[in-house]
Amino acid sequence: GSATNERTITIIPGWTVENIADYLLADGVITDRAAFLEKCRSGQDFAAYYYVDEVLKSGSAAQRKYVLEGYLSPDTFEIYSNASPDDILRRLLSQTEAVYKEPMHERAGELGMSMDQVITLASLIEKEAKTGDFARVSAVFHGRLRQNMALGSDVTIKYISGTSRMALTGSDLALDSPYNTYQHKGLPPGPICSPSPAAIQAALYPDEDFLKEGYLYFCSKNPDTGELHFSKTLAEHEYAVSIYAPLWEAHDKRTNAQ
Repeated sequence: GSATNERTITIIPGWTVENIADYLLADGVITDRAAFLEKCRSGQDFAAYYYVDEVLKSGSAAQRKYVLEGYLSPDTFEIYSNASPDDILRRLLSQTEAVYKEPMHERAGELGMSMDQVITLASLIEKEAKTGDFARVSAVFHGRLRQNMALGSDVTIKYISGTSRMALTGSDLALDSPYNTYQHKGLPPGPICSPSPAAIQAALYPDEDFLKEGYLYFCSKNPDTGELHFSKTLAEHEYAVSIYAPLWEAHDKRTNAQ
């Protein structure tokens, strides 16, 4: 088509359904944020996609904030200027199919995981780390899942509370929600953002050396670079936190994090 009736939209890895809605609204691609979010919340109109259908049929659909969370794949898309919200959602959902190929289904099977569990784990990895640390963070989470330890992932708390603070409080960690991975073992009910292909790859292929060595903890070492500190034992981790927590608090002050 000619340049007049097409436009480009770019969905960034790590964005939530709400981030995507805000972006599309600001860009004039959608006009009704609430209606768009309702489509994402129910997912009912998109059951033709096997992975949406699986979520709708799973026991967890009712617990999820948005059924389509995690499945609106990040990428740059050419869309028609008159594209409807359904057209746009189908475009983003179709990209998930393009990314999540047969070898990934096979690998998920080897790990004893469903596609939805892989996308969910990938969404945590996406939010917790920079790309260079994806496989190591994945190893920590896989190690915890195998040992039946709570994942204790701050990003799942941030997803439900909306806080951007790095230094979470006792009341943050006590939030009553199925997404609270401090209080509930295993993965949260569903993804917490749209993961990149690299994060999905990391969820499927954790760093095997890290897994063998038994790394079970990580924390932020440098809020500005996103660098992480990894530990094997709770004592090591608590020591690291005592060193780095003041940096998180300073970062929260500096950025006026709510």
